[in-house]
Amino acid sequence: MRTFWTSAAACLAATAGLAAIAHPAAAQQWPTRPVTIIVPFAAGGNVDTAARVFGERLSQRLGQQFVVENKSGAGGSIGIAAMAKAAPDGYTLGVVTAGTLFILPHIFKEKLGYDSRKDIRPVAMVATQPNMLIVNSSIPAKTVPEFIEYVKANPDKLSYGSSGIGTSQHLCMELIVQHTGAKIAHVPYRASNQIIQDLIGGQIQMTCDQFSTAYPQVQGGKANAIGVSSLERYGFDKSIPALAETIPGLEVTWTAVFITPANAPEDIRKKLAAELIEITKEPAMIERLKGLSVTPVSLSGPELEKNILADYDKWQPIVERAKIPPP
Repeated sequence: MRTFWTSAAACLAATAGLAAIAHPAAAQQWPTRPVTIIVPFAAGGNVDTAARVFGERLSQRLGQQFVVENKSGAGGSIGIAAMAKAAPDGYTLGVVTAGTLFILPHIFKEKLGYDSRKDIRPVAMVATQPNMLIVNSSIPAKTVPEFIEYVKANPDKLSYGSSGIGTSQHLCMELIVQHTGAKIAHVPYRASNQIIQDLIGGQIQMTCDQFSTAYPQVQGGKANAIGVSSLERYGFDKSIPALAETIPGLEVTWTAVFITPANAPEDIRKKLAAELIEITKEPAMIERLKGLSVTPVSLSGPELEKNILADYDKWQPIVERAKIPPP
C-alpha cells in the first residue's frame, strides 16, 4: 500500500536537478499570466471559500490573477480529473480536501478518470477544521449517548445529508453507523447549503458537516449540536463535546490542500508551497480564517505526503467495510 505517490515522488526527486537546469528561470518568472485554481465542488462551500481566500493573497503577492473555476460532481473526482489532465506548466492548480485524495481512490478505483498515485501531487495543506454532527431540532437527543440510543431505536426511519460520496460528511456519518450499527439512509447533495436547508426543513434529520457550516445553524437555534469529529473539543466552542469522548478514536477532519498535476515543474511547486506557507502565517490571514472558524495549517513537502499516506491506509478498511458503491 506504500506505493501511493511513491513512484511519482521518487521520479520527480531524481529529476529535480535536471529540471532546475533545464528551466532555471521558471520559478523566478512564474507566474507570467493568470493561474486557474480548479475547485471540484460547488461555489460557496468551504473548499471554494479557501481557494478564493488564498487565491486572493497569491494574486496580491505574485502580481497575477489566480482565478477559481468550479467543476463539481462525483464527490470531487470530475474536477480533480480536469486538473490532473491539464498542461503540467504551473498554470492549473487545484484545491481539494485531503479526503478526496485518500478516500475516493478506494471507492471509485478504476472509475476515477485519473490515477491518484501518478497523476496528482499535493503542494501544501493550508487549513483544517473538524466536522460537527448536528440534528434537526425535532430529534430528542442532546448528547452523543442519547443520539446513539435514538438512532438505534429508529432503524430505517432517519436520513443524513452529505456533499457527495466519499466526502468528509459522508465518511463521518459512516463511522458513526459502523460504530452504532444504526440504519440511516445517505442522501448525497451537490452543495452544503442545500443540505442545511433540508435539515432545517426536516427532509433529512442530520448531517456531519464542516464546523464552519454547521456552527451558525446551532448558534441561530435552527439545529442542535451533538458533537465535533476531532479527537478533542474544538477551540472555537469547547462546550460542544468531541464524538471521540463516546466513540473512541472517531476522527474526521476537513482540510484544504493545494495540488498540481504530477509533472508540474518542481521549482514552481516549491515556490507555490513557500508562498502558501507564508500566507498561512500572516496575522491578517490567521484572523480571517478565525472568522470562518477555520484553523490555518502549514504543511508541505515530504511531511504532507507522509500525512496523506497514513490517512490513505487508515481509510481503506473503513471504506471496504462500508461497501460504498461509486455513483
